[in-house]
Amino acid sequence: MCDDGVIPTLRGAFEATGSPSWVMRTIQSQGLDRRHGFRLELVLGNDRIKHSFQATETVLAEGLADFIDTDWVSIARCRQQGLDFVGVFPYGRIMGGVVVPTSSDIDDLADLRGRRIGVVRALDKNWSVVRAVCLNRHGFDLQHSAVVEEAGSKTALVAQLQSGQVDAAVLYWHLVPPLTVSGRFRQLCDVLDLLPELEPAAAPTTFFAFRDQFVADNPGLIQTFIAAYRDAVALMHADATLWPPMEAELLAALRAAWTRRISTGCSASDMSALGRLFDRLKAIGGEACVGVVAIPPGTFAPAFMS
Repeated sequence: MCDDGVIPTLRGAFEATGSPSWVMRTIQSQGLDRRHGFRLELVLGNDRIKHSFQATETVLAEGLADFIDTDWVSIARCRQQGLDFVGVFPYGRIMGGVVVPTSSDIDDLADLRGRRIGVVRALDKNWSVVRAVCLNRHGFDLQHSAVVEEAGSKTALVAQLQSGQVDAAVLYWHLVPPLTVSGRFRQLCDVLDLLPELEPAAAPTTFFAFRDQFVADNPGLIQTFIAAYRDAVALMHADATLWPPMEAELLAALRAAWTRRISTGCSASDMSALGRLFDRLKAIGGEACVGVVAIPPGTFAPAFMS
């Protein structure tokens, strides 16, 4: 709470169909923001890619929100392009999955050669990992050895897979269970399971990101948000009723996948592993695979991560 007794407002921008919004809504519905002395305001938008930026990255760049969630390579690319984004707190190893129709004869990454593969965008971290692992295992780059279709949004990508426009799709994690539970599709691989081939240690991948000046001006507010986030995660682990209403089998699958990915902090060794993961991706796939020369100084704010 501010010195004058006014509760500060923290504005978060998230995709309305994105999984982080579940945790944010739990913070609101359980009053965890006010318990920790702030008010959380959500700006929920679409999932379209705008030029080279995700929709929420544009919202943060325009000053319409105080923070977003995005992966570490995207933060590095934003900084390289002059945007003062900084990864303040890692909330998990948020990786997706490669999904194919149940009847497909695609049974391995090698079988993707020559096929039509749908991705949200060519610089999606999931696609970067799939490319690097396929290069490492089989010696060819799927970006050039398959027909890659950029959908521009995760919603459009699911529609392309369902309509048969693509033979396989590299999907965000929370979109995989609804498809596989239906019986029409199966997961070829969980991208999370590919990471040990590139970096054995469990590096975080996805962060809550703020602008540099906001971090400098509001360290206490950020700490209270992190405390509320941790409380919300604990409640969601313990109580299934806090999740959006859905069929029991789907809820169980989503919670299991979420539990594998979500985290409430990291260590210096975890961040070192993240640096090695980036180096490995770049070494195997080149700069084109990650879209950035190096992770710029100031990409992370270690003071908030323990």
